[in-house]
Amino acid sequence: MQPSGGGTKVLWVVFEGTGPDAHLLRVLQRHEFRAETLAVEDLLAALRARRSADSWPWAPPDLILLDRPSPSYGMELYQRLRRRMKAPVLLIVERETAPLWGRQDDGILIAPFSSRRLLHRVRAMLMEHPMEDEGIIEVGPFRLNTVRRVLQRGDAIYCLTPKQCRLLAILMRRVGHVVPRRDLMRWVWGTESPSSSRTLDVHIRWLRRILEEDPAHPRYLETVRQVGYRFRVP
Repeated sequence: MQPSGGGTKVLWVVFEGTGPDAHLLRVLQRHEFRAETLAVEDLLAALRARRSADSWPWAPPDLILLDRPSPSYGMELYQRLRRRMKAPVLLIVERETAPLWGRQDDGILIAPFSSRRLLHRVRAMLMEHPMEDEGIIEVGPFRLNTVRRVLQRGDAIYCLTPKQCRLLAILMRRVGHVVPRRDLMRWVWGTESPSSSRTLDVHIRWLRRILEEDPAHPRYLETVRQVGYRFRVP
């Protein structure tokens, strides 16, 4: 893997073949992203080995660009990345292979494309995906330390699990705004599978036991039916 520029955001550019797209790297470098290049076979081998991502020799990414993979390797790699990595994946494909991936959302970019379109998509995905894992969040009577995973309300202190803390941090950072269920499942569990929906509901119930005086009638962690959840301060 080769660094290709400075900047604060780490982007993995995953390529197949003899080398990464030089123009793609230049565009990212010019706009101060730190682009790290990984060969498809190296990343796929690491994912197949089921080693913890913390033991990999690569800096944790804020965004993964999967650049024009062949369906033979790309399908498996794409699915494994979605399951194992917290970072969002931007799938870059040729127009003739686009229907094979079954996506028509902002997670897919069809080549050829302009530098402006690439940068717009990269920045949009970085903004939408909450990778902020450090710091203090204070909303209403609550103070959440995301490093120690501790929630404080007055003199009461609650220790949270990693998933509880990440879920609550996402909601508190978007206080007053509805966060769709699909986004919460993707950001916290790395999946949009309907089978994960029950897991989300269970975590919401756990958080309400901590946050609410009456969990059956929540004041802070509100359900927006058929959409998602909203953290609010009455």
